Amino acid sequence: MGDWLVGAESLAACRFALSPLVETVAAVGILAEIRPEPWRRSWLATHQPAFRAHLATTPQTAPWLTPRHPADWPAALRLPVPDPDADPRLLDLTTAGLPPALAELLDWTWQHVVRPEWPARLRAFRTDLTTRRERAARHGWPAALPQLGPQHRWLPDGRLRLTAPGLPPHPRSDPELLFVPTSARHGWLCPDESHTRVAVVYPTSAAPAPGPHTPPASLGRLLGSARAALLAALDRPRDTTQLAALTGLAPAAVDDHLNVLLGARLIAGTTTPGHYYRTALAEALFSAQSD
Repeated sequence: MGDWLVGAESLAACRFALSPLVETVAAVGILAEIRPEPWRRSWLATHQPAFRAHLATTPQTAPWLTPRHPADWPAALRLPVPDPDADPRLLDLTTAGLPPALAELLDWTWQHVVRPEWPARLRAFRTDLTTRRERAARHGWPAALPQLGPQHRWLPDGRLRLTAPGLPPHPRSDPELLFVPTSARHGWLCPDESHTRVAVVYPTSAAPAPGPHTPPASLGRLLGSARAALLAALDRPRDTTQLAALTGLAPAAVDDHLNVLLGARLIAGTTTPGHYYRTALAEALFSAQSD
């Protein structure tokens, strides 16, 4: 297990990058999860059958995929550091240095799963970047990116300690720092070979394909307009601050309504503290009212 300490100078100069390759690898991991997060059920029902059928036709990927947990795939692939100036609409596999079978799997996943949803994902990621930049300007980077991963830590002096298996010794000077959002459950690190740049891929809790935020009128009559709006906004995991911004409700009112929805088992908490999602009961109710 290696550690890198990132100081204030690197944090002040850090940039964000949007990476089709990172998100395609994330999608492969989500599709292959044995115990996926409950709020991904609808998306998985749409894409997983075709993904599994494709895997069955490409047995040459099994020797690499089978021994590894999907959460470990990104680090094992040793993906290149994303280019923050590259066109985020294009997937480039030529610089990844992947075995042909894995490159083909990623290309298939991009073409059939990620690319049709990419405009929606880009919008969600850009909203995330804007929110985090504003929060960093007001409250500092630890407040803007509190959940980078279970092994990374913000130190009391404001420095960031990055920890990962196989991370080489800390470079002589602080590396150039990139933050890359992903919809994967867990993030990972992408250091370059010269150890002068590192990309911190962090989970946004973003659903692969955002849904509508306008609740059906019948759901508003059933639950009340505020709770119906909150339930509609929980098409992907969100926290109180995000829900307040989306619905226009005060954070205290959001908390009160969330407690009622929790008690009714219409929402549940994710593994990220303070984030909530719609349960299967709520999805069934929402779908029935949408008909």
